[in-house]
Amino acid sequence: MPVESIEDPSIKIKPNKKLIEFICKNVKKTSSTPAAITALKKSTKDKQKDILLKLDDLRWLNKYLEEYRTNHMESIYLHELLEEDDIRLPTPKVTPRNPELEARTQKLKAQQNAMKYRAMTKNVDTTTKNLPEDTISYQMKQINKQLIAVAQFIFSVLAGFAFGFVGLELIVGTLDFGFRLLLGIICALVIALAEIYFLAIKLNEDAYDAASTAPPHKKLHQE
Repeated sequence: MPVESIEDPSIKIKPNKKLIEFICKNVKKTSSTPAAITALKKSTKDKQKDILLKLDDLRWLNKYLEEYRTNHMESIYLHELLEEDDIRLPTPKVTPRNPELEARTQKLKAQQNAMKYRAMTKNVDTTTKNLPEDTISYQMKQINKQLIAVAQFIFSVLAGFAFGFVGLELIVGTLDFGFRLLLGIICALVIALAEIYFLAIKLNEDAYDAASTAPPHKKLHQE
């Protein structure tokens, strides 16, 4: 699934019971006390579970513990208070894929796998040895489709050029030859780009339609 950029890259820590008790009992509120630690002291037990600490809060708490060990002669270290804490790393937001796109992707994968399977087993399975695409008539039909598509492309481009070179002059009036030539080339290029796009889509659909309409393979053994 596609993911978006991380909105909040900060690492957050959910304090455990031991850390909460130490902050509530021993940490005194000052002007430099972080907002998260102040919220832990003021909140009830139910709301304390939803408060998360950041790295800046832990740095401040580490400095506070250094002064606390000096004044109270107690060996309390930050890593002891952070034991069994839940660390939450920044994660990108996952965007769910379009269900229609996912269904079409799975369909195309299944068709491609079926084509590969038939190509691998046609030499060993007598029932599928003569595939439709192996016959001359099938190849001729495909060649005719491609020739017709190319002919349509050429005629469409020529018609677009004729419209820009001759048709606009008949509608507007007498125009300079160079300007008419430029209009014809522009019209031909626009039509050529559109025809190439639709031609690519048509050829792609024909390839997968042939795979989906092919007869299913028969098993070589009985279960």
